[in-house]
Amino acid sequence: MLLNLKLSLRFLVNKSSGSFSSFASWLAIGGLAIGIAALMLTASIVQGFEEVISQKLENLDGQGRVQHVLSYPINIKDNSIDSIIHEYPKNISGFIRGACMLRYGSMAEGVLIEGIENSTNLNNGEIIIGKGLISLLKIDIGDMVYLQSFSSNDSTTRFPIIKSFKVIDTFYSGLKEYDNTIAYVTIQDSRKLFNIKENFVSGFIINNMNDTSVLRKLKYPYYFETWKEKHSLLFEWISFQRWPAYIMFGLIALVGLVNLVAALTMIIVEKTYQIGILLSQGMTKNNLVIVFLMQGGFIGLIGGVVGGFISILVLIIQLEYGLFKIPSDIYFMDKIPFSFDFIIFGLLLLLSFFLSVLASYIPVRSILKFQPSTALRYE
Repeated sequence: MLLNLKLSLRFLVNKSSGSFSSFASWLAIGGLAIGIAALMLTASIVQGFEEVISQKLENLDGQGRVQHVLSYPINIKDNSIDSIIHEYPKNISGFIRGACMLRYGSMAEGVLIEGIENSTNLNNGEIIIGKGLISLLKIDIGDMVYLQSFSSNDSTTRFPIIKSFKVIDTFYSGLKEYDNTIAYVTIQDSRKLFNIKENFVSGFIINNMNDTSVLRKLKYPYYFETWKEKHSLLFEWISFQRWPAYIMFGLIALVGLVNLVAALTMIIVEKTYQIGILLSQGMTKNNLVIVFLMQGGFIGLIGGVVGGFISILVLIIQLEYGLFKIPSDIYFMDKIPFSFDFIIFGLLLLLSFFLSVLASYIPVRSILKFQPSTALRYE
């Protein structure tokens, strides 16, 4: 086996001048490196995109929400709701949500106002507005805005409820659905805006839950929905885009394998005389097959390692400097996201090695038909 290894490395690193087979070997390594790097970067981008979107949506919507099917206020003393509160005492927060008209100067825009229980970032009379809405209405931090609500659970209330708020901060998620339409106030202010009685809320936000079996058993008129279920179409789109991207960049790696087959074919033709000498000195054909299969494996392994190094280098540069920008109004973020996954990178390296060995068998099997006397005539 040691002899096979030495011969394989010697054939790979051919120092003789004018050897095109050696150049072809390094060309095959380069092709595989580019293909593997493209696959690794594609996997990193797809996974990074999904992770960034998931994190943003979970931060905005919570891990899951319990609401009324008709969006009516929920009585927290209802038996069904009371059991949930006792099941998740530390992970549940009530929220009150409704539509308002936000006015600033002569401009007005419809917004969704949300007040979340136990929120420590706000005091009564303060509001946090999305960056898109801030830009649209040309609001500055510290300005006073007015919220006008027509929502009321009291049918006798005919006049709008108007309250003034001080803008203390803004948030940016990259999701226009949130940045242009949502603002946050305290739950006490939202209760007054929408005239919702004590012990009633619009729903519950639940985080850090390991078991959702109790929530799934909720009966009409209540329902439980995770952030991923709420945005299921978006994640279906991400899943749909994943495989075409893998296939497209996988074709680049396939070109590298074709180069590998061509390189080994040229090496075998170039080394026909040496193969004849080895056969005449007693080396078996099976051992020679192993030599060239090992050479194909080396090409695949080196190409995979170089490709992995290239992809990690690009990943580090992007994470550090964010060179590759994308339009945030389309992709929900302003730069291409990357996520490093040891498992995916390791699997691609192993795949590169095994496919290279398998592809190598196509030209190498011709050695089984070699005759020493015929091979020696090439010199």
